[in-house]
Amino acid sequence: MEEHYQINGMQTDGIHERINVDRLEKDFNEISKVSKPKIVSFNEAKEAGITKTEGTYEVIFKGEPVDTLTAYGAAWLHKAPNSNQSMMQFKDDLAWKKTDHKKWSEWMMDTQNNMFFHACKIQWLVRIIENEGLYSVPQASLKERGKWFAHPGQFRVHAIEYTDCNEEFVVWDVADRLPQPQIDFDEWFQLYSHHNDKALFAVKFKDKLEMHVGEERNDLYKVVTDSVDACRGVRISLDGTCDEVLKPLFEMRSYGGGVGIEGHLRVEDLKHIMAMPQEGEKLEKENFVLYNNYHK
Repeated sequence: MEEHYQINGMQTDGIHERINVDRLEKDFNEISKVSKPKIVSFNEAKEAGITKTEGTYEVIFKGEPVDTLTAYGAAWLHKAPNSNQSMMQFKDDLAWKKTDHKKWSEWMMDTQNNMFFHACKIQWLVRIIENEGLYSVPQASLKERGKWFAHPGQFRVHAIEYTDCNEEFVVWDVADRLPQPQIDFDEWFQLYSHHNDKALFAVKFKDKLEMHVGEERNDLYKVVTDSVDACRGVRISLDGTCDEVLKPLFEMRSYGGGVGIEGHLRVEDLKHIMAMPQEGEKLEKENFVLYNNYHK
């Protein structure tokens, strides 16, 4: 059973008191005897063949595996125009700057809602990477066989893949499969110790020690409600053509506001939904243009 404990304690003038560092170092050194913590870049992980790259979205692909970002692109295009009613329950909370996390969690128990929410999260992370850089070093564990499991950072890894920014990860390498050298406590802790203005807590497992940096959930929730608002409750317009399998996602008409696409959209282009332009802007690619409430 994992153990959770705080590293940042009480807050004074926006700065947290640092606590439990001795316990953290003891746990780190204990776990390092059975699993080796290493710094591994995303490109190095890809070259080692340990990244997971497949997913699906049942409504469109009928269980056929596709690239993970493709699956999330399909989820966004399908659910953003069809979630007006369910978003009503969250908007008052956001207006009053409060959040019912339990209500969001219940809504996300539905697979389609869950994928739509996390497509929005990837969009949010892509913007953060492009504008200011990631707020925390993502982490992963690697067992004797198979792919790595990225956590915390399960969705940062997809934003990193889309932006091709080759961020570094802390990888807990159980079977010493990777050639990178093992790091010590000081090297590891300095990756997170500068976060004195956010919640910071550790989760101890038998073969990894996770560090969790608090994120502003209301900012993320607003990305979801804004995505739904952008579509105005109508299906995404497509003025052009698309691969046959994608046709159920679109209403074939000229662009007249909301979210729309002009040109030819292929399955492999769905990953670019992760770079959804801000309201009033457009995203131009070689074979299509994506509009978000853009005034021509």
